[in-house]
Amino acid sequence: MTTPLDLHYREDGNPNGPPVLLVHAFPTSHALWAHQIQALGRRYRLIRPDLRGFGRSPVPAPPYSMEAFAADLARLLDRLEIERVNYIGISMGGMIGQVFSLTYPERVQSLGLCMTTSVVPEDTPEGDDPAYSICARLFRRAAATAETEGMEPIVAMCLDRWFTPAFQASEPALRVGQIVRENSPKGYRGGVDAMSAFDVTSRLPEISMPTLVMPGAQDQGTPVRCSEEIAALIPDARLEIIDDARHIAIVEQPEACNRHLLQHLDRFAA
Repeated sequence: MTTPLDLHYREDGNPNGPPVLLVHAFPTSHALWAHQIQALGRRYRLIRPDLRGFGRSPVPAPPYSMEAFAADLARLLDRLEIERVNYIGISMGGMIGQVFSLTYPERVQSLGLCMTTSVVPEDTPEGDDPAYSICARLFRRAAATAETEGMEPIVAMCLDRWFTPAFQASEPALRVGQIVRENSPKGYRGGVDAMSAFDVTSRLPEISMPTLVMPGAQDQGTPVRCSEEIAALIPDARLEIIDDARHIAIVEQPEACNRHLLQHLDRFAA
């Protein structure tokens, strides 16, 4: 079993408010949530970790696993003496959120799953765009590129997949590109290893906490159908689709995302 790591994290918002754990996408860092701090932080205590392999957290040798990511987060909550948390994750952070909720259900008050999926298939699902839809084959090819050419090609790939064409050259999008650029091929490979083995679809009915499922309407990496399946299988789930956004809607359409996140938290956070 992998030993849990002490993650780097940042706290913002109301220190006396209900705790909210914001878990970032692959391959980014806690900084991805910059557009949520003011809106969510008025009432909530916001905890933004860097996952193992990313940001300022330790970068152990691959392979990583979803279970290791989840155990690291449980260790962080122990360090902060937090028994239960409201978990919100985007993309890989949402995948980890499903594993965390299944592994540590007593520690999750509510769950938010943004622009994510419950399975990473080996190859492109029928009907999806093979240039964009996430699958293990595509991830492994990108990891090989990172290991031979560095992170710069990954930055370009992410901006293309994550944002609509009109938004890709905007300052917020370019800041996200810089977050990706600052990560390492080793951490990238570790994340690919974890996601390539990810499939919890059959276990989604076991997730009992109230759940917000929030896809981007134009997301080609984890299309809306992925979120529709999650929302249909989790008993207490609500689906809210974000218009005019691809995969990282929390940056491209922060006001719409924040509105739905706050409605969810205001109903269920404690």
